[in-house]
Amino acid sequence: MPRIKVAVPDQFLFSMERIVGLSDVNYAKHLDSVSMVNILHEARLQFLASLGFTESNIFGLGMVVTDLAVDYRTESFANDRLIVDVGVSKFNRYGFDIGMQVTNSALEAVVCNAKLGVVFFDFDKHEITQVPVAFKSMLGHPEIQEIQEVQVA
Repeated sequence: MPRIKVAVPDQFLFSMERIVGLSDVNYAKHLDSVSMVNILHEARLQFLASLGFTESNIFGLGMVVTDLAVDYRTESFANDRLIVDVGVSKFNRYGFDIGMQVTNSALEAVVCNAKLGVVFFDFDKHEITQVPVAFKSMLGHPEIQEIQEVQVA
């Protein structure tokens, strides 16, 4: 059966530490996949907070997760210290990808790579909207100027 492969961004913009709690492990005594998804979402929220935003107010707009992929590499257990590195890539008109790499700091082993697709959302109009230019600029992805054709007479 083919497995998904999640590429991590070229550059990480934010890092978060998280200790694996007892409630994060499952019957097999390793980090549960649902707990990992919660950790990834916490990292996304902390990343936004580091920029001065919440997921419901980024220059007056909201952010909605449209897809999530996790490529698990190794187990993690209670009391492990995880480092979640966060970066961005693949900007489009309405959103971008948030890429993450989760590492067990003691073992220096990658626990998983993950990707969250997000779009901007106007909750008042209840519709997807364009990525704010100021947000793209903050993350080092300035608006690409459209090239206009010039006709020579």
